[in-house]
Amino acid sequence: MTTERLILREPENSDARTLRDYYRRNAERFAPWEPVRPDDLQFHAQWIEAKRAESRRSGQASVFLAYAKEAPDLVAVVTLEGFTAEDPPGAMLSYTVDGAYEGRGYASEAVERVVRHSFEELGLGALSAYYHPDNARSAKLLERLGFTIVGRTPVIPGFERFMRPQVVAMLRAGATR
Repeated sequence: MTTERLILREPENSDARTLRDYYRRNAERFAPWEPVRPDDLQFHAQWIEAKRAESRRSGQASVFLAYAKEAPDLVAVVTLEGFTAEDPPGAMLSYTVDGAYEGRGYASEAVERVVRHSFEELGLGALSAYYHPDNARSAKLLERLGFTIVGRTPVIPGFERFMRPQVVAMLRAGATR
């Protein structure tokens, strides 16, 4: 898939080092919002293989690496997980953007393209997205795309190590802006 500035594609086995380096250089930025990923190259290779196997089984791509057209940089990672066959069929959307590209519209471009792909090409009827209440950028991005807040998950006292508060947003096909 392409956009004006990006090429989005499924990860290949050769992307393990690129993915590890992406999470390594963004570890501090992602820490408030994301689980810490191991710095081990083998972890990323196994993650890619697991996602590729999932895509082969389901026939639906679940991870998209967004590369800048003007440079070989990995700009963003967008994932679709938890596909459901309910009515309407849906999935959970998540994404990250490299700090060097933050605030320049790349995340919006990548996420908007995957949302369009989800509805138009995969035939999904709904997407959900979860974000930390303090992540104003994600809140604004999802709002711009037409997502609406449908709930909030608090942290249960004593379980702070295992969970984070989250805002739950939903988007139904045809509701995009």
